Amino acid sequence: MRLLLFTTCLTVFVSLGLLTGCSVSYSFGKSSDAISASLDSISASSGSISDSSSKDDKAAKVAAKMFIEDVAAATVNFISNQDNSELFQQAISSIAKNHGIVDWEQERITYIAMGRGLKQAGVDEQTISNFPYFRIVANSSFYSYVLAGYHQSS
Repeated sequence: MRLLLFTTCLTVFVSLGLLTGCSVSYSFGKSSDAISASLDSISASSGSISDSSSKDDKAAKVAAKMFIEDVAAATVNFISNQDNSELFQQAISSIAKNHGIVDWEQERITYIAMGRGLKQAGVDEQTISNFPYFRIVANSSFYSYVLAGYHQSS
């Protein structure tokens, strides 16, 4: 961000210098120390930008883990209470919304989490598709993610 701002300011500075007839070399000569200091500052801050990216990655991983845990818990609840598919989908929609996920039905992480919840609930792999919601999922490409989540929980 600072580099972009610096580059934009430098471009404007050079453009104004050329339009007003100033000598660019004179302008640069006077401000070369300031430019050098700014570049040093940008270089030094790029390390913190990298740290920031790794912090963002960590935050994303924590958020994903929390979403998985919440969906797995909702799945356990669905199995334990023998809720209907509609209530289960409403619960997942609510969890997704709370986690900032707009289209949970297209997110493989949702199905991985469901698989983990099925395993936690003690559902036998052969009977997963006997549960109302999972009958539908068993006929989709997302069922492989349910199974992957189920096996990751072993």
